Amino acid sequence: MRLGSYLLPTVLAVILHAVVVVLLAQSWFEHDDPVRKIPRHVQASIVDMKTHKAQQKKASEDKAKQKSDIQRAADAEKKRKAEQKKKQLAKEKADKKKAEDKKRQQEIDKKKAAEIKKKADAKKKAEQKRIEDAKLKKAAEKKRKDEAAKKAKAAEAKRKADAKKAEVARKEAEAAAAEKSALIRAMEEEEAALLAEEQRASAMSYEAYIVDQVTRNWRRSPSARNGMVVEVTVHLLPSGRVNDRYVTKPSGDSRFDEDALRAIDRVSVFEKLQDLDPVVFDRYFRKRVLRFRPEDLRD
Repeated sequence: MRLGSYLLPTVLAVILHAVVVVLLAQSWFEHDDPVRKIPRHVQASIVDMKTHKAQQKKASEDKAKQKSDIQRAADAEKKRKAEQKKKQLAKEKADKKKAEDKKRQQEIDKKKAAEIKKKADAKKKAEQKRIEDAKLKKAAEKKRKDEAAKKAKAAEAKRKADAKKAEVARKEAEAAAAEKSALIRAMEEEEAALLAEEQRASAMSYEAYIVDQVTRNWRRSPSARNGMVVEVTVHLLPSGRVNDRYVTKPSGDSRFDEDALRAIDRVSVFEKLQDLDPVVFDRYFRKRVLRFRPEDLRD
C-alpha cells in the first residue's frame, strides 16, 4: 500500500490521545462546591466516589468517542479507499477508453491512410492507363491517317489514271463522233444539195408554170411602156389558191399596176401547186414576188 494509507490513521490516533489527556487534566483541576460544607472524611469519600464515577463516565465517553472516532476514521478510510478505488477504476476505465479510442483512431487513421493509398494507387493506375490508352489511340490514329493518306493517294492516282484514260477515250470518241458527224454532215449536205437542186429544178418548172398562167391572163394597158416594172407580192395556200396580193413596188403607172393585179386575180388558183412537196412549197411558193415588165409580153 502507499504511504498515504498509513498517514491518516496515525494522525487520527494522535488526535484521539491528545483529547483524552486534555479531558483528564480538566478533571484534576476542578474545585469543590463552596456552598455545601461536607465533613472531610465524608467529603473525601464523596469526592473519591464522584471522581471515580466521573472518571468512569469520562472513560466510557472517551472510549465511546474514541470508538466513534476510530469508526469515523475507519469509515473515512473506507470511504477514502472506496473513492480512491473508484477514482482508480475511473482512471483505469478512462485510460482503457483512451487507449481504445487511440487504438480505434489509429485503426481509423490506418484505414483512412490505406484508403487514401488505395485511391492514390487507383488514380495512378488510371492515369497510367489513360496515358497508355492515349498512346495507343495516338498510334492507332496515326496508323489510320497513314492508311487513309495511302488509300487517298492510291485513289487519287487511280482517279488521275482513270481520268486520263477517260480523257483519251473521250477525245477518241469525240474524234470518231466528229469524223462521223462530218461524214454525216457531208452526206447530208450532199443530199441536201441534191434535194435542193431537185427542188430548185422542180421549183423552176413550177415557177415557169406560174409565170405562164399569169402571162396568159395579163392584159397590158395601152399606157404601158418598155422599162416600166411593177413588183407584186403574192401569198399562196398549199392548194394553189391566191390568199393575198398587193403591190410592193409600183411602176408609176397605176393602170399598169392594176393590170398586173387583175392578171393574178384571173388565175385565182394555181392547181399544179397542189402536187408540190410541202417543204418545197413553203420554201419557194408560199410567198412569191412577181415582176411585170411590158416587154415580157409578146405582141
